[in-house]
Amino acid sequence: MRLLGMLGLCAVAFGAHAALPDYQTFPAEGERLLLWVTSEQGRTEPEVQAAEKLARQGVEVWSLDLVNTYFLPQLPSSMDRVPLQDLTDWLRSAEASGKRVTVYAVARAAVPVLRAAAQLEPALRDRLCLLLMYPNLYTAAEPLAEPDYLDLGTLSGLRVKILQPRRSAATPWLPSMLEHLTQLGATVGQAMLENLRESYWARETPTEFEVAESQRMDAMLIKELNSGGCK
Repeated sequence: MRLLGMLGLCAVAFGAHAALPDYQTFPAEGERLLLWVTSEQGRTEPEVQAAEKLARQGVEVWSLDLVNTYFLPQLPSSMDRVPLQDLTDWLRSAEASGKRVTVYAVARAAVPVLRAAAQLEPALRDRLCLLLMYPNLYTAAEPLAEPDYLDLGTLSGLRVKILQPRRSAATPWLPSMLEHLTQLGATVGQAMLENLRESYWARETPTEFEVAESQRMDAMLIKELNSGGCK
């Protein structure tokens, strides 16, 4: 009986661990924890370098590459196949660390992150802050028409700030996206990133300014972490 009980405890422990997605950690001694969820294009070297720099500045980073974790194609539609319960458990695990948690999600990865946040208990959601880099929250988007937005669930108490590269075709839609998130209950803000395009850190033909900014993503994120929305 004692052996069976020990095996049962091991099974429970393994099951709890298995519920969390496989993520890369950049440990730090500070009180901040940044959950970095890469876009549907996967993790890039500039993002790894920025995470390493953040860790050296006292910000612990958990980096999650959804398409590689779940063996998905590098397509926006793949984000709809991410197991939400895994992400929800991951957010709870981060909150249990005792550190102040901020989530940074890029492009379509914002969709499963927001839906996972909607499944959290209100008290946990109130403590969470999301930084969304040019989030793709559209059901469909035509160049000359106002887009339709996804139903993401109840976001009451959640703080959300959108980081929008100015040189993006989606920039004119930013006000309607902010309104949509507000209607779902989130407290929203925005920061315009001047002279930058979407995925500026991984473009085949970046400008000199984009190259420079890709090397200081850590500074950009530190600035946002210390701003009023995510303190």
